[in-house]
Amino acid sequence: MSNAKSRSATTADPISDFFAGLTEPGHIATFEREAATLRFDVDDGEHWHITIHDGDVSVTEQLLPADAIVQVSRPNFEAMVTGRLNAQAALLRGLMTCDGDIAALMMFQRCLPGPPGSTGTVEPLSSQAVMAQRRPQ
Repeated sequence: MSNAKSRSATTADPISDFFAGLTEPGHIATFEREAATLRFDVDDGEHWHITIHDGDVSVTEQLLPADAIVQVSRPNFEAMVTGRLNAQAALLRGLMTCDGDIAALMMFQRCLPGPPGSTGTVEPLSSQAVMAQRRPQ
């Protein structure tokens, strides 16, 4: 029995919940014309293998080869799947590592939730607005 399945049914498992929600629709439009495999190796012995092929997503808890293999602690992975930690920021801070295709991880990040309370819609800044903020007054 895997570690995820041996957890108490009364204890919420945000990682299992995230992957159940990800595979529920079976097809995710944001991943159309994308193909990658990722494996998340969590420090407590869990393995989450994700296959994305033209929008179709499947997840298994098997230790299979992948384009990108991510090593991450359970607390950091829980923070990522609940929107409290950005995957790219975690990678840059050394909170996780990625062997293989980092582009696959960046593509996968699109399905991760934003920070709690965010609506997910932010108007892009123009280059003029960015430069105006950088100019001394």
